[in-house]
Amino acid sequence: MAALLLAPGRPAAASGDGDVSVGGEHILTVRFPAAGMTIKQRADTITERLATILSDPSLKPEDIVAVPLGNGEAKITVKDRLLVTVDKQTAKFNTTTPLALAQAWTTHLRKVLPEVNVKPNPNDTAPPAGGQKGPSHG
Repeated sequence: MAALLLAPGRPAAASGDGDVSVGGEHILTVRFPAAGMTIKQRADTITERLATILSDPSLKPEDIVAVPLGNGEAKITVKDRLLVTVDKQTAKFNTTTPLALAQAWTTHLRKVLPEVNVKPNPNDTAPPAGGQKGPSHG
């Protein structure tokens, strides 16, 4: 069960434990604990899913879809891999339905994920091709 708030382009107002960011881009914010996990644990799980999803160099916007679930909830998948489930509580928090919220998040994710998928990892310290190490930022 997911309780998230997607805030495109802006960081969370809370402590930041629920922030999910990739490639320097804020993806979404987990607002509520659920399924026995803390906000931070849930955000970490989504971040791990994103790492797997973004390891696919052929990611396209149309690979990201909102799917209705039979229990009145919805989920967002990327190439049939679960990214996040949108529950009734989260939808109510955002004054909408789970499917409508999942569709809104999907629109944002279709713009952001393919962009961050092609960006180099800022934590990568391997020397670039040619054997020279890039500038140091310490």
